[in-house]
Amino acid sequence: MTKILSKDRYLHTKVLFHVLIAATGLISVPLHIFFSPEPNVSITKFTIHSNIIVTIIFIVSTFFLLVKKKESSMLDLCKNAALIYMMVVLSTYHFVLAGGGEYSGTRIITNFTLHYLIPMFVLLNWLIFEKKKWYSYKSIVLWLAFPILYGALSLIRGMYDGFYPYFFLNPNGHIPNGVGSYTNVALVIVGLTFVYCILGFLLILTNRVILKFKNAKGAANTKKVM
Repeated sequence: MTKILSKDRYLHTKVLFHVLIAATGLISVPLHIFFSPEPNVSITKFTIHSNIIVTIIFIVSTFFLLVKKKESSMLDLCKNAALIYMMVVLSTYHFVLAGGGEYSGTRIITNFTLHYLIPMFVLLNWLIFEKKKWYSYKSIVLWLAFPILYGALSLIRGMYDGFYPYFFLNPNGHIPNGVGSYTNVALVIVGLTFVYCILGFLLILTNRVILKFKNAKGAANTKKVM
């Protein structure tokens, strides 16, 4: 990509794409909640929380790119976390939750942007604009922090007032309202944790493979010049 575009134009394009992601989140999240028949329920969803995280990350990233022209290592880790969360949002909604409710009016659009468009934007951003780095597999633990916290708080709230944001976290009812027991909830959580770990592992592995390929190609070009 940098070979096709000059360095300045590449940076400008990256900033514009970051702004697009952040703006889509800033518009979609409030509208999705505001036009919900049950705003208090919508605001508890992992989709909303993760899209808020993505929006904040890309706002901060845009600021760093405009002011400092580069980003910190922590911000890079956060962007990778955002990619994992968005892939889980897209896949979980598409394969598990899509048939569970109907949307109308504005929420048809915001449902699409939050579950499909922003996840695909984040993936494209990683593919095209993000520099691939050699991340430690310990990074997976950091990326798991938010999903684990979300799950724990959701279960604690459910024990207190009986509300669970998703049926697979509800031990009291049976499908489609719940999963029947805390044992089944625990199995679901273990399964989701495994999915997050696999996605984190694949992301780190892909980064390493691309980085090795680029380094090997760079070394070969250096030898040709010499």
